[in-house]
Amino acid sequence: MQAAEANAALGVLAERLEGAGSQAERVAAFEAAYRHVAEWRYQVALEGVWTRPGADADDVQATIGEGEWMGYRLSPGAASREPGSPAWKLLSELEQVALQRLGGEHQLQNVVTLRDGTTVNGNLLHYVAAPRDPATGAPFPGHPDQVRTQTAAYADREVLRRASFEALAELEGARTAGTADVRDPAQRQAFADAAYFLVQGPEFRRGSDAIMRTFLATAHTRVFDAAPVLPQAIDLDGMVRGQEGFSRVMHEHLRPAPASTGTGPTSATTTERAVPTRTRPGGGLAR
Repeated sequence: MQAAEANAALGVLAERLEGAGSQAERVAAFEAAYRHVAEWRYQVALEGVWTRPGADADDVQATIGEGEWMGYRLSPGAASREPGSPAWKLLSELEQVALQRLGGEHQLQNVVTLRDGTTVNGNLLHYVAAPRDPATGAPFPGHPDQVRTQTAAYADREVLRRASFEALAELEGARTAGTADVRDPAQRQAFADAAYFLVQGPEFRRGSDAIMRTFLATAHTRVFDAAPVLPQAIDLDGMVRGQEGFSRVMHEHLRPAPASTGTGPTSATTTERAVPTRTRPGGGLAR
């Protein structure tokens, strides 16, 4: 379903980019493709696909407004899931990354450096200590310590999402000039930056990770004429690892996907690194 939508958005992008002669027109084209993917995710939710218990399809269309935020609980022991499962391993790894970055503090502000060198506040990480038993100093049963994420402020998310479209529009300019090259380290970094900005700027209460992955598959296919392999946990990697750590993950895992039979060189598919399935914990940006 995601691959089919990525191909549909690719058609929207190609149509909007035809004859686009300015950076502003290219930015508008990528935003239009993003909007197409966002509407698709909403329609999927209306059909009852990929909705979590207690979630409403309208949450996929509802924006995280001014003064609001969404959180994601990273601690695998804080929710019911099977120890040793792919989801448990993934969250355990990211929880440890978050704790190392927190360095004993209770809050960490991620700061994002844009392509022009300016900085914007991204998401926050929180360590939430559980109530302790005075006799033992250990958390009370059923109330473990938790590590959580918190989305950036509304105005900062708007800047970050726009910065993502701008970085992709610059790559489209290179494509038009015939200089786009998926093997070029600087251009790969530009795409990784665009992905990071997008992850740091989620717009909707639900569904943002599927929107991001599908849109990024579309954008990569357009600018590099090759569908990408994207990290499995691209949304959580971006929120937990920080900009430098996210770039390392993208450097390790981002690569052109093997060509799909019968779809042609400009067909978008989404291939993800090996975590067979992933159970979403409560709260946060569910796909």
